[in-house]
Amino acid sequence: MRIRCPHRRFTGARCDGAVQPTGHCDTCGRDEAAPGLPPLPTAPEEYGPAGLLELPLLEPGSPADRLGAADQPVRIVMTCSAKACGAAFVPPYTAAPPPDRGNCPCCGAQYSYRPELTRGGPLLQDQYEIRGPIAHGGQGWVYLAEDTHLEDLVAVKGLLNRYAERGAAQAGEERRSLVAIRHERIVQIRDFVSTRNDDGTVSGGYIVMEDVGDRTLSAVVESTRQGDFVLDIEHVITYGCQILEALAHLHGMDFLYGDMKPSNVIHHRDGIKVIDLGGVRKAGATDPPPVITPWFAAPEMDGSTPLTVAHDLHTVGITLAELAAWAVGDDVPGLGISSFRLVVERATERDPERRFDSADDMSGQLRGVLREIRALRGKRDQPEPSAYFTPSTELLGARLGSVPDYAHWLCRPPYGRRQTPESPALDSGLPTPTEIARRLPVPRPYPGDPQAARFGVSSYDPGQPLNQPAHGEQSVEICLHNARLLLGHEGDEALAAAREQLAAAAAIPGPGPVREWRLSWHRGLLALRGADVLDDREPMLEQALEQFSAVHRALPGEYAAKLALAYSAEQLGEDRPAAAGPSAYELFRAVHARNPSHVGAALGLARLALARGDRAAAIEVLDLVPDESRDHTVARIAAFRIRAARLAAGERPLPEEAEIDACLAALAPERGAPAAVVAGDEPAWLLRTELYEWKLDAVRAADNGPRRRGGWLRTGLPPPPVPGERDVRVRLEQCYRWLARRRQAPAEYERLIDLSHAVRPQTRF
Repeated sequence: MRIRCPHRRFTGARCDGAVQPTGHCDTCGRDEAAPGLPPLPTAPEEYGPAGLLELPLLEPGSPADRLGAADQPVRIVMTCSAKACGAAFVPPYTAAPPPDRGNCPCCGAQYSYRPELTRGGPLLQDQYEIRGPIAHGGQGWVYLAEDTHLEDLVAVKGLLNRYAERGAAQAGEERRSLVAIRHERIVQIRDFVSTRNDDGTVSGGYIVMEDVGDRTLSAVVESTRQGDFVLDIEHVITYGCQILEALAHLHGMDFLYGDMKPSNVIHHRDGIKVIDLGGVRKAGATDPPPVITPWFAAPEMDGSTPLTVAHDLHTVGITLAELAAWAVGDDVPGLGISSFRLVVERATERDPERRFDSADDMSGQLRGVLREIRALRGKRDQPEPSAYFTPSTELLGARLGSVPDYAHWLCRPPYGRRQTPESPALDSGLPTPTEIARRLPVPRPYPGDPQAARFGVSSYDPGQPLNQPAHGEQSVEICLHNARLLLGHEGDEALAAAREQLAAAAAIPGPGPVREWRLSWHRGLLALRGADVLDDREPMLEQALEQFSAVHRALPGEYAAKLALAYSAEQLGEDRPAAAGPSAYELFRAVHARNPSHVGAALGLARLALARGDRAAAIEVLDLVPDESRDHTVARIAAFRIRAARLAAGERPLPEEAEIDACLAALAPERGAPAAVVAGDEPAWLLRTELYEWKLDAVRAADNGPRRRGGWLRTGLPPPPVPGERDVRVRLEQCYRWLARRRQAPAEYERLIDLSHAVRPQTRF
């Protein structure tokens, strides 16, 4: 009999391994009787930190623990001190691990990888009392010391090999970098102590820095592995945002970090500190050679090429991927984790041109993904305006939340006197592809466009075409503006002209990565418009989905791309294969969870619920729209109509009569009751007419007696009225007559009077 492992995986999911006769799991290796990893919360909103971009408070280890855990001997490949030799002390030069001090077997140069400073030695610069070594990196020893002047602990960094000829240059480079850089996310230099040879020349030095503890992200992973800490995906993304904050500061000063990895980041109290700035270089510098770690380095780096922003972002992406492998995240529903993976995938693209343009760009997408994950877990954060899209002023799908107009009745076919009309099912308000193309959010102009300033002045009119400048560079943004404008026109000619504008935009030379997603966005808009204009509807919708997917991959933290994908997927239907990408439900859900005030997403989820006949789910999502939402009234009317409506799908298309009566009462509330659903007599009468039509259907459907199945149908006479039916007919007749009196055209008046005759109660006279 297979005994399933009782423990969980690091990601939060239950381990699917089996317990072996030894008592250990064949997958996670844990003892069946061991406590395993710490238990996780039961409620999704209790996972991770309570606040956005929060990290748990972690105190550094005690000085005694840190000194006792120091790595000795060093765990790096030792190399010759002489720059010209550079031999590594590995076979065939050594048959066994080399001693940590001695002479190079090739050239005889002296080397020493022993800590130079020891406890009990003289004060460094008559101020710093060395406690002992606590760690080492690829270039230097780090010692714990006490500042006897300020009476606090500091970290002192010295050369790993005191005889290295490059030592002085490397120490000087790091000192200059640290002196120039001051940022809360970067370890701060406090002092520099020079060392000299017997002949008086500077041989190197010691950098005195603030002591930020020993909780590197590598140590956090180790604590997680041992079950002493629960690393959550929200922590990982917060680490990424704070690391990118530090790198953005460096890049702004024309510095590049070069060697980002978990061991070079300290979780310091409730934030992070980037350490080990020995690899920081000025942009374009090749001497000294860049310091990189192969696993984290970008594929285009060969150890001699200058560092780049793209390389730095690649190292951050790999760092996040390494941390996420140990983080709890399987509890996140929907698209949250896949959005995070898209950020990592773009940061680690093999082609550096396809990575993020800057640390700020990557950080912005990570913040968006973090908000999405927190929202899908049920947490509520204040919405943050997008840096890439302006919200649309027109609501998609508003027809569901609108009072029906007179055309709703005037377009009905004529009914006979003995024929009781059946009310039409509620129109879910599915927008057409053209409506979607015209009402999606608009990308903000690229700031580097030569004509970008024209879009920020008060004279800019989005409804007027723009001309390219007579002289100078052509503008991509003007082409895109004109293409969007042409989407508002009818006919094949307008669509062809919009395609010409887009082709012209693609032909203008310029930076590809920052504009490629804008071109994809507009290609998607034109494909949507083409789905209504051209004959090949489904291929055009598939093309729109493909283009918006490219935008989503480029901007995983933006919900505008998810909206565009959701509307396109909804047009194609829910029968699409899973391999075609996220479903319309997942996409609308990601947007609505992040911003419940977005009524377009709420209406989308309501439409999907109505399509499967789930009245309660449709009402529930619309009731979540907060009162302060700009389109709250639309959501309120939509929920009101759904509560009383005949649905087009489901086993019970009609609601209970009591539900309809409650809605009718809400149209004319008594004194002291909540405000009416709509203001004004005419909207109330229009809704009342719609509700009485549905009530008449509900009353008649409730009569399942034998008279409807038996003799009355054979006599050719109408059966006796259902209890309550006469009163409903009288009131519906009054509604039709009220509407008729409001029409000026004789044909419209007569049409509504005909409807009243069709429902008025039967009489004998």
